[in-house]
Amino acid sequence: MSAASTATRDPQVDEVRQHKVMFDNTWTLATVLATALAVLCWYFRLAQVNIGPVICALAGLAVAQLGINSFTGRAGSKATLQHLALLSQLTGTLWLGVAWHLLGGLQQPLFPLFAILPLVPAALVLSFWQEQMALLGLLVLLASGVALSPDTNSFIEERYGIGIVSHYVLPGWIPRSHTAFSDVSTSPAYDLVLVATVGIVGIAVSTTARALVALCRRATGRVSALEGNLAQLLQQNAQLVTRAPTAEVLVSSATGSIVAASERFARTFEVADAPGRFLLDTVAFAYPAVIRRLMTTGGEEIQAATLHGRELVLRVRAEIVGSGASQTTALSMETCDEICWRGALDALEEPVFVVNSRGVIVFLNRSAARTLGSAAVGIAAADLFDTGGAWWDIAPLESARRLLDRGEHRYLASVRRERVAESIGELSIVHLRERESVTPRV
Repeated sequence: MSAASTATRDPQVDEVRQHKVMFDNTWTLATVLATALAVLCWYFRLAQVNIGPVICALAGLAVAQLGINSFTGRAGSKATLQHLALLSQLTGTLWLGVAWHLLGGLQQPLFPLFAILPLVPAALVLSFWQEQMALLGLLVLLASGVALSPDTNSFIEERYGIGIVSHYVLPGWIPRSHTAFSDVSTSPAYDLVLVATVGIVGIAVSTTARALVALCRRATGRVSALEGNLAQLLQQNAQLVTRAPTAEVLVSSATGSIVAASERFARTFEVADAPGRFLLDTVAFAYPAVIRRLMTTGGEEIQAATLHGRELVLRVRAEIVGSGASQTTALSMETCDEICWRGALDALEEPVFVVNSRGVIVFLNRSAARTLGSAAVGIAAADLFDTGGAWWDIAPLESARRLLDRGEHRYLASVRRERVAESIGELSIVHLRERESVTPRV
């Protein structure tokens, strides 16, 4: 098949063609079952019939089906495939009817069930009226069993006065059903009830198959709509991750492979084509086991990482998204180098605190908390000492010293101006050393 013809193929036609192949396979199965029944009856001498004509009829059925099925691959429209399926059903019913009469007719009342079997996949291919025509062919087959059975005809004519077999309706040169079991005698009434039962079963099977196909098609339509919505949501989710303002990645919780990554992540870690890569191979974390745990449980951790030979401190936040095999983890990574300088200041024995550009105390080390009180965090630095004024603002100097009074205590404050990050204003880091006590005024 050429590339042009492949590009213009109709998905609906391909679907019907697949269903037609299923229908053809069912007819093949029905033919095999009918042949097996005939051979078993002959081999175990269960039926007193000549097996040759029966096998020839079934072989003719197989050849006819093979000839019709050869056009399935070349059919270019749904209507053509439906016509081929209907022709296959009617042809199969005709040839199967011939084999049925050769094998005993009404003495083999369940033989027409082989013609009912293909009606189940036929509901996937045939239209409503075509399926009714196929069902009508089955009913004609059953009626032929009654018409070609002399005993049943005599019963109907005697009981109801209806002569089915006559020179005008059914010429005498048409052969009647063979006698398969000479030592078995069933009443014509029983044969009629059995034939009617098989007909009702055929109608029930056809109607049920039609209803199930309609239900499945509605469900398929809903699933297709949901798949479209899911694809759209996945695309939007990938765009949200890509446009995230932080270094964020969406990874598979089970494998750790990157599903999507933000542009900030690609710039920060200099990673091109991040999707598909293994996160722990992309970012050199100091403790990869901690990151693996975050992928499966979620949470938040502070992690050290190496980027181009430089040590970074990252705050990693993990959120679990979805469940089961499709579960993913959204990892957000932010640099938090302030953790390092906060830890360093907290380790000093002398009181140290930090004032932001608005004059508010934002950090106290342990010694400063004991000296000034832990409640000092968040208050104005001007209210902390009796000196007043913006004593912490030493710009344009980088460092300076101030004498600060707090009650009866006097401190020598060493103030250093620092910029921790571009997004944070300048911070004033204050080291306190207590001086002589202040003499109370009278």
